[in-house]
Amino acid sequence: MDHARGPAATATPSAGLSQLRRFVSRRPTLTAVTLALAGLGLTFKYISTTIRQNELAQKQSARSSFYVPVERSGGGI
Repeated sequence: MDHARGPAATATPSAGLSQLRRFVSRRPTLTAVTLALAGLGLTFKYISTTIRQNELAQKQSARSSFYVPVERSGGGI
C-alpha cells in the first residue's frame, strides 16, 4: 500500500454510490444490457401474473362452467 498519499479512505454511505457511478461510467454497455435484461424479466413476470389473475377470475366467475383454457381447448385460430 502506498501510505505516502495519506491515510486510507474510510467507507461512507456515498462511497458505494461513487463506486456505482464509476462502474457505470467504465462499463456502459454492460450496464445497458443488465438493465435491459432486468426490464425484460420484470415484463415477463408482470405478464405471467396478469394472465394468471385473469384465468383465476374467469374460473371463479358466474359462467365458470363454460370456461376452457386455450391450452385445453384443442387448438386456436
